[in-house]
Amino acid sequence: MEQKQTFKLLFAALAVMLVLLPFVTTFNTVLTNIINAIGLYKIIQDWLVPWESSMVVTIVRFLGINAFLLPRGEAGAFVIQKGSEFIPADLQWNCLGWQSLILLLISLIVGLEGGFTRLSKIECILVGILGTFLVNIFRIVFITVGIYYINAVFALLIHDYFAAFITVLWLFFFWWFAYGFILESKETSV
Repeated sequence: MEQKQTFKLLFAALAVMLVLLPFVTTFNTVLTNIINAIGLYKIIQDWLVPWESSMVVTIVRFLGINAFLLPRGEAGAFVIQKGSEFIPADLQWNCLGWQSLILLLISLIVGLEGGFTRLSKIECILVGILGTFLVNIFRIVFITVGIYYINAVFALLIHDYFAAFITVLWLFFFWWFAYGFILESKETSV
């Protein structure tokens, strides 16, 4: 029964997200500007963003794209080299996918209700967080490759809309996997 509730929540979230996406992206920009003005982003921007930027640069280099991190003073910035052209890319704290983490947490609240063992719930949470992190790295790499092969306008369109779509796809897969292979009922573990 918990499975149906979780998937109903995900379908409802997808429907609402698709209808409200233009409003959500606008609100996201406003919220981002407020957080930037207050300065709440600095820890993420100074520590997590450079680390993820280096991961993205490493992955796109593996894909055959020349990319280089900029000096530490410009945390999160890297350059993509296309022939003799250097295309700047600036990864901000807001690009890391905090929205997908919030959707994951909401789905965990609903999806972990019921009689599952504590250990399987912990495993499910860890797989969910790790998977969400990897999906966001994939999304950033995809956008970077899009900048290289297409243009920055493509990246701007993909940045908001692809992120929402890929997050929902990930959550559907995650919950299918969790119910099928991770979560154990208390009755079956005794």
